[in-house]
Amino acid sequence: MRAKFIINPHSGRQDALKNLESIVGCLILNQVVSQVDVYYTEQEGDAMREAARLQEGDFDFLVCVGGDGTLSDVVNGLMQSRCRIPVAVVAAGIANDFATYWNMPQTSEDFCRMIMNFKRRKIDVGKLNDRYFVNSVIGGTLAGKSEALSQESKAVFGKMAYYVNGARNLTKPSQPVRLSFRAREFRKEEEAVMFIAYNVGSSFAGRPIASKPQPDDGFLDLLVIRKMDLAQITGMGLSTLTRGGIGHPRMKRFRTRQVEISILEGEDLPIECDGQYAGSLPIKLGVEPGALEIIVP
Repeated sequence: MRAKFIINPHSGRQDALKNLESIVGCLILNQVVSQVDVYYTEQEGDAMREAARLQEGDFDFLVCVGGDGTLSDVVNGLMQSRCRIPVAVVAAGIANDFATYWNMPQTSEDFCRMIMNFKRRKIDVGKLNDRYFVNSVIGGTLAGKSEALSQESKAVFGKMAYYVNGARNLTKPSQPVRLSFRAREFRKEEEAVMFIAYNVGSSFAGRPIASKPQPDDGFLDLLVIRKMDLAQITGMGLSTLTRGGIGHPRMKRFRTRQVEISILEGEDLPIECDGQYAGSLPIKLGVEPGALEIIVP
């Protein structure tokens, strides 16, 4: 087989990057691959542009080495080229929501074993206006907060930086705004402080939010957090949010194939897509069923 590696050398986990030599050596020594092409990103957008150049038949599989942002760029490139090459992930970021959801291998030996088995699964890809996402879109309190974390704090404190930052921001919510949700399953105006649309899974303060029943069900899950005071937020607790707000009166959860979200009153909400700033409202969210094939343990 022929393998393409797209590597972000600036990702937060340098230990994962150091394992690459062992991974490639294992694949070659076990005659799993006969050709390896390696591409290192240098600036923002490189991973997307490199993935967009790929055509069917160029390689048998692609390995994305980086965090959720790097993977999102790779997926956007593949969606542009419509190349359906299977993707494997080496988690080298800090949060690594996608890799955590799929329990991706942590060691070079386990990763090589996964490639040898070559078990594949087709999953959905979310769409925000004209860009794609694999994990989530967040509007409101948490949007843009991960980008505000310095590279130094991520390197020193790792995922703990996300725990602390996320918890701090939840106790300092955005001012409530009146939002319009227009979907076949849910057409309503809500006074809310934030919303989360997730495809495969998402996390808050480093803890996973309840994930989709099936990652290939052709739906997005939407969680709307309605207006609440500080006492209600504190009482809500992380456990409620990480269960997806099930049963909480100040949260609304629904599933849809397509939804339009706009602001009617209040200060506009920043939008974050797979951990990257993505503008503001209005937005249109959708899903492309089974558009991405991944290699899983």
